[in-house]
Amino acid sequence: MSIDRIGVIRVLSSDNQAFLDMHQNIMQQAVPDKQWQTKALWDQPNGIHDEETLTQALPKIYQLGSLWSSDVDMLVVSCAADPGVETLRESLKIPVIGAGQSCCKIAKRYGTTIGVLGLEPLAPDVFYRELSDCSVIYRQPIHVNCTHDIHTPLGQASIIDAALECEALGAQVIALACTGMATVDIAGLLASHISLPVINPVLAAGMCITDQSF
Repeated sequence: MSIDRIGVIRVLSSDNQAFLDMHQNIMQQAVPDKQWQTKALWDQPNGIHDEETLTQALPKIYQLGSLWSSDVDMLVVSCAADPGVETLRESLKIPVIGAGQSCCKIAKRYGTTIGVLGLEPLAPDVFYRELSDCSVIYRQPIHVNCTHDIHTPLGQASIIDAALECEALGAQVIALACTGMATVDIAGLLASHISLPVINPVLAAGMCITDQSF
């Protein structure tokens, strides 16, 4: 199947299309010459960062994905928790990938001890599934509880501290378990503080778009 038209689902609501298109622009670095379109969920001002916001988002993801599937060749759910991805795969006739599984696939290229940074007390379930054959060092940076915190100096300082802790504990690579960290380019921020590769989950999704193993 030729994949030429790619739809990107953002789970953070916004009326700013340029902001929403940031993730498709990052993915486009890995797979140029595609037709892209991004749509966002409605009434999710804080994205997905806990069970309540996940519960609110899932029916919207199913509805948007189902309505959109006839107009695109692939859907990318740009959220590191991969909400609704498995259900959409089962119900749609087009490939569906998530940023979480993609992030894990790319991270495993760099080692088997993987530091993971996210927004909740535990990493998204997809990280534990995909990294079940690895050693996972998970940290939720203090002062980081939703995607908006990633934009603050305090939140970014906490992310640096958490990454340094993962490195000190033996991590060989850092996987970012929040696509909001791609929007702010946390990988670039960490590059001057740690010696490990840092996996941007949105770029990872772009790298996995042509992966036939999904």
